[in-house]
Amino acid sequence: MQFSKNSINIKEDISLPNFSLIAYGKGMELPAYTLERSIINLKGEIVKTVSLHELIFLEDAYSSIDNVLIFLNDINEAKEFLDTSWALANKGEIITCSDIKPKGSISIFKFSNDLCEINLSLSLLNYIAKTTNSPRSKRILMEMDFSDLDEFLKEKSKDIDLSFNQFVLSPVLSPAKYSIEKNLGKDVKEYYDINFYDSIIMYTGVDSMIMRRISFELRKEGKKVKEFMLDVEPLFAPIYLSLISYYIKEG
Repeated sequence: MQFSKNSINIKEDISLPNFSLIAYGKGMELPAYTLERSIINLKGEIVKTVSLHELIFLEDAYSSIDNVLIFLNDINEAKEFLDTSWALANKGEIITCSDIKPKGSISIFKFSNDLCEINLSLSLLNYIAKTTNSPRSKRILMEMDFSDLDEFLKEKSKDIDLSFNQFVLSPVLSPAKYSIEKNLGKDVKEYYDINFYDSIIMYTGVDSMIMRRISFELRKEGKKVKEFMLDVEPLFAPIYLSLISYYIKEG
């Protein structure tokens, strides 16, 4: 794939059903948390987000849930979820990049193109931003032209030293964890993890202070540390980091 801003494909016609809960399967944290954070930050509404297995084993098992919106790619996970939802007569919709067949009262929306999880995340952010009229939403929509994306990715990718085998992500960047693991083959940890070794510490402008404390402690222990700051709009930040990982992978 020739990576450029032309790889970005925001679907303007995406729409969302009514839902009371967001869930995600393996590798779909990025769109799930992009939607959650967009709703909270731009609309001022609270929405709950859980992993697939928390939904199946803890939510579905003990409460009646209607209108769940789940981001799901793995076929085996989909079968498990659909069988459980069919047995409990749950309603909802799966948004997927894979070929998943509907069952019971769960419908399927297939979002299909290159960089599916990233373009899906951008399309969701675009959709939510357009439903509000705040200055922040307007700034986000203005950034959606990605006119300087190629140069941005080229320059930021130079700041990532691939000789490090461990990356530590800040809370804002944590939804990019799967993309970095998949594209760069690195051990990725998050703020609340332990047992760090030589690491690249990745953060944004809003959560830099807590991550710099980790850097300071690791240096005191004699660990090798490099810091990487992605100072962009926080709702874009994990998407951009995922894009950077794809850019590096494509060489």
